[in-house]
Amino acid sequence: MKDASEARIAEYVIQAEIAARSTELAYRTTHRVLPRCARVAILNPAFVGVRLAEVQLMREACILETLHHSGVPRVFECGELAHRPWIATEYVDGTSIEAAVAKRPLPIGDALAILRDAAEVLAHVHSRGVVHRNLTPSAIVRTPARGFPICITEWGDAALDETAIPQVIDPAARSYRAPELATDGGVDGHADVFALGAIMFEATTLALPDPVRKLPGVPGAAYRLLEGMLSRNPDDRPTAQGVCAEASRLAEVFADGDAAIEEVEVELVDISQCPMQMSRLGWMPPDLRSSFRGQTLRMRRRRAP
Repeated sequence: MKDASEARIAEYVIQAEIAARSTELAYRTTHRVLPRCARVAILNPAFVGVRLAEVQLMREACILETLHHSGVPRVFECGELAHRPWIATEYVDGTSIEAAVAKRPLPIGDALAILRDAAEVLAHVHSRGVVHRNLTPSAIVRTPARGFPICITEWGDAALDETAIPQVIDPAARSYRAPELATDGGVDGHADVFALGAIMFEATTLALPDPVRKLPGVPGAAYRLLEGMLSRNPDDRPTAQGVCAEASRLAEVFADGDAAIEEVEVELVDISQCPMQMSRLGWMPPDLRSSFRGQTLRMRRRRAP
């Protein structure tokens, strides 16, 4: 399929070719009649007759249709063109986590908000019997113009009701894959929790969680949450719903800023010698003033960015 102004897939006019799996070609398109921008994926001609590749596209459409969440792309329609299956889904316009951390790590407040929202989507998805299985930084997209702050994309390898198709592993995604995905055993939502933990660990530290270690800039409570998500044993990880609840709590704590905490020394003085009104500064009993005069006290404050 050539990228030309008049080239179409059904009623979708091709605007540009975009990233896709090796088994398919994908395009940003507009509908000829409806005010709709769509991502249209069609089977790569080299895979015509390869049953597994043909099924994968249609299966992805069916899985997305079952989810019904604003943090997941909508399916518009699907069909077949010259024996090549195709699906049209919502074109998700935003900034992926991969792009957002290309130059610097995410502030901890932003990272916790993304973690909360992504975990909410996954909790809904897992309740429908679906496991993503291939979460990477490029699959989580910040979408401020949509009804939900983030959108999780790339559902072609998802498992439904513990059934899945064989997966081609991208070497760049190995750092985000749960250990149990390397075996032939059943996989549940804990695999997605591991991947989400690895993605957010890297997003806040610019270091891969191998090994999981405490790094500067990550508060203790946030680190403990990520550490639990990255447990090698699936049963030791929290559920996506549990991650959402804890990330929500922590996101509120850091909502006003995430600058580092510093210690400073202040000198205690006898405020009775100051011309200011005592009622504005606070009152100290006279018998205690002399004992505090000239002493220093260590206090903690949030350092200005």
